[in-house]
Amino acid sequence: MKTNKMKIWIGCGGVCVLSVFLSLWYAIAFNDSRLVVPMDFKNYVFEIRDLPMIVSVSLACIYLVALFVMLFIHAGKKQRQAEETGITRKINPKLGCLGVLGFLGFAGFWTYSVDGTVFPFAFFLFFGFFGFYYEGKMSGTFMDERFRENIARAKLKAYKITFGVMLIALIIFCQGKLFGNLEYTLIAAIITFSLAFALGIFLSEYLLYRYDHDDQAEEGEE
Repeated sequence: MKTNKMKIWIGCGGVCVLSVFLSLWYAIAFNDSRLVVPMDFKNYVFEIRDLPMIVSVSLACIYLVALFVMLFIHAGKKQRQAEETGITRKINPKLGCLGVLGFLGFAGFWTYSVDGTVFPFAFFLFFGFFGFYYEGKMSGTFMDERFRENIARAKLKAYKITFGVMLIALIIFCQGKLFGNLEYTLIAAIITFSLAFALGIFLSEYLLYRYDHDDQAEEGEE
């Protein structure tokens, strides 16, 4: 991704975050905390003063969806280029900072208390983006036979750990209502599976980085 485009995306993200915080301040200070504290949305009536909060949250959601789609498309292009050239794709290790988006998953506790919305818990998946840091450290590496073996080893171990976590979680959740409530069971399942996928994404890059550097260290000793 070009530096200018990255700056634009980061700038847009900053604007979205700032707008959310400003709308929260406005709602608390001048709008009786509407749409901030839990409300009964069955009897909700729109007021013009609710507009800042609605707009800011909507923009933040649109930005996150667009960011995810853009990263998915960009990753696909880079992967195809890597296969054609035999050299790992070049990305900036600073992209690992996108992993902080995973903390948006905690917003699910707020949205659930407000109107029962649970989809923000899926944002815990973004913790897997911390793996971009390790992938960036290996940018431009020639993928020889040893490196490809390490890729297979890293992915296999990451998949095993991810599958193990999901299997244990599935067994636990199938026992019945968590805390006597099916909604809590659903929330726990979303959080667990999102974190499990994030762990798999992160581990595949971290383990590859570790295996490659361990091999280099052994070769250096010889």
